[in-house]
Amino acid sequence: MDGSLLLNLLALLISICAVAASLIFGTRQLAIARHANYIPALLDLLAEFRKVEFHEQYNFVCSRLREEYSPELGLSGLPPEVKQSVYSVAYFFQTLAGMYALGIIGEDVAMVMVRGRVNTVWRAIEPFVVKERESPVVDDHLLSILESFAADAEHFTGPPSADLLRARRGRWGGNGVPG
Repeated sequence: MDGSLLLNLLALLISICAVAASLIFGTRQLAIARHANYIPALLDLLAEFRKVEFHEQYNFVCSRLREEYSPELGLSGLPPEVKQSVYSVAYFFQTLAGMYALGIIGEDVAMVMVRGRVNTVWRAIEPFVVKERESPVVDDHLLSILESFAADAEHFTGPPSADLLRARRGRWGGNGVPG
């Protein structure tokens, strides 16, 4: 084999490696850019979660809704202020569930953040939603993403949040500096 053929083969190999690396990095960059578009929506969702009003609505929905109102009313039969609380809480978790379903946030993030809360909310509103779905003017899939998310959360066997935090600290050497 002469030197020019060897040099040409080496150049071809380097070119193929460069194209492969470009494809890999391009694909990763596209995924990063797509996820970056969702950051404002996630931040808005987290801002809502920090509001006192949201937590008051959550506490009402989870602890008093079924004591004070009959599920036979459905959602549409609830008084306006109660309906506002139920929809605010339910659609907060539905939006988070949608982000999880679309792969915007990972299972560990979604479940660690709200797995207990989403089950509590769904148990509180389920009979109202089931009754509401019976109405001919309501979609049979009303809050079905939330329902599925709650089922996933019920069966989630991943690590508790404390374990994830300990693992993160371990990667950072416990002093905030990469180890």
